[in-house]
Amino acid sequence: MVARTSSWGGTGEIDGGRGGPWERRRSLKRFHERGSCDDYRAKRTRTGGIAGLVDVEGEGNTASNGSRIPCSSGVADAGCDGDGSLTEQQGLELVRLLTSCAESISTGNYEAMNFFLARLGEMATPQGTPIHRVVAYCTEALALRVARLRPRMFSVAPPRSLLDPTEDDNATALRLLDCVSPIPKFLHFTLNERLLKALEGRDRVHIIDFNIKQGLQWPSLFQSLASRRPNPPSHVRLTGVGESRQDLQDTGIRLARLAESFNLAFEFHAVVDRLEDVRLWMLHVKREECLAVNCVLTMHKALHDESGKAFMDLLDLIRSTHPEIVVVAEPEAKHNEPNWETRLARSLSYYAAIFDSMDDALPKDSQARIKVEEVFAKEIRNIVACEGDERTERHESFDGWSKLMEDGGFRCLGIGEREMLQGRMILRMYSCEKYSLEKQGEGDGLTLMWLDQPLYTVSAWAPGDVAGSSSVSQPS
Repeated sequence: MVARTSSWGGTGEIDGGRGGPWERRRSLKRFHERGSCDDYRAKRTRTGGIAGLVDVEGEGNTASNGSRIPCSSGVADAGCDGDGSLTEQQGLELVRLLTSCAESISTGNYEAMNFFLARLGEMATPQGTPIHRVVAYCTEALALRVARLRPRMFSVAPPRSLLDPTEDDNATALRLLDCVSPIPKFLHFTLNERLLKALEGRDRVHIIDFNIKQGLQWPSLFQSLASRRPNPPSHVRLTGVGESRQDLQDTGIRLARLAESFNLAFEFHAVVDRLEDVRLWMLHVKREECLAVNCVLTMHKALHDESGKAFMDLLDLIRSTHPEIVVVAEPEAKHNEPNWETRLARSLSYYAAIFDSMDDALPKDSQARIKVEEVFAKEIRNIVACEGDERTERHESFDGWSKLMEDGGFRCLGIGEREMLQGRMILRMYSCEKYSLEKQGEGDGLTLMWLDQPLYTVSAWAPGDVAGSSSVSQPS
């Protein structure tokens, strides 16, 4: 992908409607002579938006739309790299430029867009501090948004990953993330602990994974099931849903070999289709099996249909399988607001914390870190630049998911002490005190935190009308 936003300026990949590159020097010089960024901000008459979300004194601010970027969220703190070469004020200046750029897009001031995009391209880099990196990717997203909304006035050469996405790149990045960050293991191991509780004593087990990818979640569960006493299950079937036949086949082969090494009777069933096109008959549900549904970073993609039909169809499909339990993991964020400026502001805060956590895991000059963060960069671009059905990264808070699940006829099963202990053990493995766990409500969900920024929440559900639902295991 085109990682450096400044590379646009060198190639002229974004062009104004009158033929010049978007950072065209003469145009910028004229704009600069008319006033600085602060002068431009002072002359605006439009209120609202995301301008003013960051308080220049470092105290934080709240916009009229309710968004907030407190300094403690990791944005301002990320402006310092610890050796004194960069200051907190530099980080704040990047955020001010980004908010001013967003304002210029909202007001249709194309000359100002050019100025702010060029300035951000010069200052922000995906190889700098966390705030530099997140602002660089937010700048990419803003440039793509401008090109999408005003194709006759601006054109942009998208990052390579948008033109030629490779599953190998994504798979490598996810495996790297699994090695260096507690995020994947927190999601997988904590949910596996909840699954083990629900599957206790069951002889035939069927798990449907609606977003299986490389199947990184399942080796630990297989090991636990194989060592279950007095009797391990006599048969374990895993149904994996995905859009790549080859990837599903490769995942199935790896998991079958692993299950064989544990002496676990195992069957893998691949469903090659888009999530919205999966039907009950494809899942091969059998009456004699205890069935569990796994939805890790899946549910939010079903919200792309703003009528809500796609999401309700997914819940109807899950309910029709009569699952014993449905485990869910989602980003703890509100990135599904109609107002794109609100989404930009909340993304800035959220992903600055993610990138800050990556600094704790990998060296700043690490190519592995850049590859991992490009996965999150794709999310940022989708959240900020896309609208309608194209916007699939529609993250909701746990409160939002609770309402959606309950309205869809599901009840919360809770997350118990076993899962809490499992999560704490994962965090101890990484020896980083900046991570912590926080319960949702009375134990309805469990959230992974970085400092005071929520990152991901896991939860467990069951259909309220499932036959024998009173026997569904509650957390201990």
